[in-house]
Amino acid sequence: MIRSILIAPGVHDMLQRHRLLRQFERAVHKIKRGENAGVDLKKRTPHTLGIWQFRITQKYRAFAKREGDTLTVFVIDNHQ
Repeated sequence: MIRSILIAPGVHDMLQRHRLLRQFERAVHKIKRGENAGVDLKKRTPHTLGIWQFRITQKYRAFAKREGDTLTVFVIDNHQ
């Protein structure tokens, strides 16, 4: 279970620039409550890299590195 989600430098600015902060916060709360299906939290291939992704909106995804029960979001990407 994910207990904390950190944001790498620059990601917060990207969220504000694309007006995604509120949607990002909703996705984070869902993940912390264990509602992973709602945000499509999944491990990216190759699995050995430990990179995870989750949905912010239908268009945007967050990519994060997982260490234990912590995700560190390092980039927001346009999924389309």
